[in-house]
Amino acid sequence: MKEIIAGNLTRYRKGLRLSQEELAEQAGVTRQSINNYENAKTLPDSKTLSALARALKVTLDDLLRLSGSTVLPAFRFRAHTSDKNPQFAATVLRLLEDYTALEQAVGMPPYAPESTPCHQVEGNEKRIAEIANQFRHRLGLGDGPIHNLFEAVEEIGLKVLRYSIPIPGFFGLSACSADQGAFVLVNTHNVSIERQLFTLAHEIGHLIFHRSEYQDSLMEEGTKEEEKAREAVANHFASHLLVSQKALDRALDIFNDLIQLKAHFRVSYTMMLMRLEQMGKLKYGDAIQKIRGEYKRRTGESLPKQMELEPVLPAAEFLENQRFTKLVWQALWAGHVSELKAAELLNLTVEDLRLARREAKAYAIDAIF
Repeated sequence: MKEIIAGNLTRYRKGLRLSQEELAEQAGVTRQSINNYENAKTLPDSKTLSALARALKVTLDDLLRLSGSTVLPAFRFRAHTSDKNPQFAATVLRLLEDYTALEQAVGMPPYAPESTPCHQVEGNEKRIAEIANQFRHRLGLGDGPIHNLFEAVEEIGLKVLRYSIPIPGFFGLSACSADQGAFVLVNTHNVSIERQLFTLAHEIGHLIFHRSEYQDSLMEEGTKEEEKAREAVANHFASHLLVSQKALDRALDIFNDLIQLKAHFRVSYTMMLMRLEQMGKLKYGDAIQKIRGEYKRRTGESLPKQMELEPVLPAAEFLENQRFTKLVWQALWAGHVSELKAAELLNLTVEDLRLARREAKAYAIDAIF
């Protein structure tokens, strides 16, 4: 156990770029104590271990877990990160572990979209669009604008979690297990609803076309050109999933304004430009420059890269993690998880959880959970 804790302390400390002195100050111990822990000379007591976990932004389980070990059933990952960010990897593993355990506890069958390899867009444009169309119909969406893709994919059993992860440039990742189905994590930290929806569609594309290339750990693999080609495939799929060709053809007879089109299809303006470029209606780069120039002329400021043009989709219409929340309540009512664990998963205090349980019972609405 000394060796396990020693390795995890060192890895998580370096992940935050803390010196031993800085960690010691935050945990309320001496630098020599940190040195002894990291060299497996001494073992921290439970109080100190808890303080170290808080300082390192991980859980006690993370500090006690054998590096590289997991109880997860052979999940493989698709993500843009590396072992230089161990706190991120630990967070993802906890989320996936909790979600999988809840599904198993309530007997929920796993789901993953059908896999069909495709490594480049060129020559496969029609095939990718047709697979996007087939997935739309699997969701029962038809050809029109999608009201809420999060709800639609959760209804067929896809594990989706929207979670705030303050990593610049990180939008999401996906994972898949032959036994426990697929999982998509969507970053909500300073990310518009429109971009979150695109991330979900994009990761579903990876699950369909690149699942054989998923890896056992959260790390990058492959050359930049290979990765660029995979991203293009996932983007092409996402664009056709969110905006079907039939619906776009009809809309172009009605709308001739980018803002009207994006509002109609409930997507980002950049997503709409992507689809219009695919049809040969414009050049994406030229259109972006024109929009940025007009924005600066009107406001006197530069258009932030991640900013969505008005009108934007209201967050209130896209409640987060509804399926996950229902699974937590189902597991709690069935006695599969404790109140303490349920409160942790729902980010509630135990008192608030108990109040919610009493209210649900009083109004006989436990069936909604």
